[in-house]
Amino acid sequence: IAEKFPVKIIKIKPEEFSYPYALNLGCKNSVAEKYFVFLSAHSIVTSSTWLEDGINDFENDNVAGVYGNVVALPDATIWEKILFNIIWQKKEKVLIKKSKMGVLGFTNAIIRRDLWEKRNLNEEYGKGGEDGEWAKYWLEKGYKIVCDPKVSVCHSHGLGFWGLVRQWIHWRDTATPGPYKQLKYRKNG
Repeated sequence: IAEKFPVKIIKIKPEEFSYPYALNLGCKNSVAEKYFVFLSAHSIVTSSTWLEDGINDFENDNVAGVYGNVVALPDATIWEKILFNIIWQKKEKVLIKKSKMGVLGFTNAIIRRDLWEKRNLNEEYGKGGEDGEWAKYWLEKGYKIVCDPKVSVCHSHGLGFWGLVRQWIHWRDTATPGPYKQLKYRKNG
């Protein structure tokens, strides 16, 4: 799909892949002046103003990053729909001042280039968690993170109850550094 557009495509060997490595490589090669936009490959934005809404949340100079809700895809399991569409949905914009699991998830996020240049994503978090670690760093420096429902995406992996339990354990595990490993229980990565 990307090859249909006037973009620079950077290829990574499978054995070199990790989330923070791929993101840092993309950022280093980007011509973006102010912001980096992260959107997982199989995520679908929920609004035609998704990008504009996210950029508008940077009106406050103290904002390091913006992200939104994750909504289950139409073909998601009932368990994903309950979790993502009901339990975890934020109805109002939230200004986050303290780090916790899930803050600034790079499934859909926008961060400031100037802050990334001061501190790239930590590549020791190859298995994931680089997003939360980066957010925690800047939150501890006094910056804020915005969670804006207008910046939401549809994204899910077709996980049943036990798959979601395994996913939760994986997410909890990403609080500490570790190498990338493919999650075989997810149908689309």
